[in-house]
Amino acid sequence: MNELSQAKLISCNMSNVEICSSAARISTTHGNSIEIFHKAKDNKKNLDLIQKVLKSGHSTIIEHAVFTFALCNVSAYVEQFFIEYRLASFTVKSRRYVDFSNLGYYVPPELTDADSSQYHQYMQLLFSAYQTLLENDIPKEDARFLLPYSFHSNFYCTINARELKNIISSMKYGRGQGIPELQSLAGQMICQVNAVFPGLLSDYENTPTDTCLHPAYPIQVSDTLQVLNSNEIGNIKILNAPSDSLQLLKTACQMNDPSSQSLESDELLKSKRPRELEQLSYTFLISDLTLSGITHIVRHRMQSIMIPPIQSLNHSRHIIPDTVRQSGKLSDYYLHILEAANQMVSELADNKILNQYHYYYALSGNTMDIITSMNARELNHFFQLRTCRRAQWEIRKISIDMLRQLRSLCPELFQYFGPSCYVNGVCPEGNLTCSQMEYTIEEFKHLS
Repeated sequence: MNELSQAKLISCNMSNVEICSSAARISTTHGNSIEIFHKAKDNKKNLDLIQKVLKSGHSTIIEHAVFTFALCNVSAYVEQFFIEYRLASFTVKSRRYVDFSNLGYYVPPELTDADSSQYHQYMQLLFSAYQTLLENDIPKEDARFLLPYSFHSNFYCTINARELKNIISSMKYGRGQGIPELQSLAGQMICQVNAVFPGLLSDYENTPTDTCLHPAYPIQVSDTLQVLNSNEIGNIKILNAPSDSLQLLKTACQMNDPSSQSLESDELLKSKRPRELEQLSYTFLISDLTLSGITHIVRHRMQSIMIPPIQSLNHSRHIIPDTVRQSGKLSDYYLHILEAANQMVSELADNKILNQYHYYYALSGNTMDIITSMNARELNHFFQLRTCRRAQWEIRKISIDMLRQLRSLCPELFQYFGPSCYVNGVCPEGNLTCSQMEYTIEEFKHLS
C-alpha cells in the first residue's frame, strides 16, 4: 500500500545531445545533414549551442530527443494528469481486464495517526467492495466504478524533450503545483533526464515552488447521493460543425484531385490518405461521462479536449451499472457503499489535512462534463474502434449517439461511418470477434 510513486527513465534515443545540436546548426552551417551530425560528435560546444538556441525561442530542436518513462504505482490521478498531454504516447494497464483488488493504492507519505487511519478506512472500504463485486461475477469493467482515484496505475509514456519540458513545468509550477505526488515525480524525472542530457532541465533544478496547502477547488459533495443509470450518462450535444460539410469536403477533394467531378464519400473513407476529411471539424459536449469513460476518450490523440480538474467534480454524482442494478441484493450493497463513501467524503470539509487530498477520494464512477473536437478523419478511426461490439459499453453508447447525430446532420457522409466490419467489410478482431458481423452491418445500415 505504501509504495512510493516512481517515474523510471527506461529508454532514450542515442546521441540525443548531438542530434539536437545538429538540428540547431543545420539552418546556418555548411554541409549536408549527415556531415553536420558527424561534426557534432564530441563537440564541447553542443550544450551551450542548444541552450543559446532555446533561449532565442527555437525549441523545436529538442523535439528530436525522445524519452520513455515507466510510471510505476502512481495514482490514477497522476495517470489522468499525464494522458491529457496530446504530444505523447501512452500504454496503460487496463481496468477492463486486470483485477485491481490487490494492486494497492497511493498513500500520501505525510499522513499520520488519525488522518492516516481515516484515509485507509475509506480506501479499504472501496477496494473491499470492488472485490465483493468481482466475487459475485460483476465484470471488471463495471466493478471498477468503485475504485478510488488513489488506486495504483502503471503505464508507459514516450515523449519528446519539448513536450517533456511542458509537462514538468505544469507539474512543478502549473496545475500540478500543490500536488506532492506530482512534485516528487517531477523531481525524479528531472534528475534522470539531466543524467543523460545535461542541462536540458536545469532551469527546474533549484527553483523553489510554493506548495499549496489548501485545494484550489472547494470539495463538491451533497447530502443526497445522485445515482445515474447507464442510460442517463454520456449525453451528447454537437456544439459546432461546418455550415456546409459536403461543399467543404468537395472543395478539398477537388484541390487534391482537380480532375475529380464527383464526391464518393464511401470511397474516400477507404482511402489510405483521406486528408480531405481533416477539413471537417466537429465539437461535442459530452455530459455526465464517468472518469473511467474519460480514459477511453482521451486515448485518441488527434483531438482537442477540455477536461475539468478532478478536484472540481461532484463526489455525490455517480453511476450504477446495469449489471449491478439488475441484481437486487448487489444493487442495495452498491448503494450502501456509495452512501458510506459519500458520508466519509463530506467529513473531509472539516479536516484541513485530508481535505487537500480529496482528489484521491474521487471514484471512477463519478461523472463530469467534457468538450472535445475531432475532425472527420479521426472520427472515422474513432467510430471504427468505439462502435465495435467489443468496445466497453459506456464508450460504445457515447460513440453510437455521436454517430447518430452526425448522420442526422450530414447523412450523405456519415452514413458510411461505423465499426470496422461495417466500413471495411472485414472484422479486425481475429479470434476475439463478436461473431455478429452480419447483424452489426445491418444495424449500422439502418442507424438513424
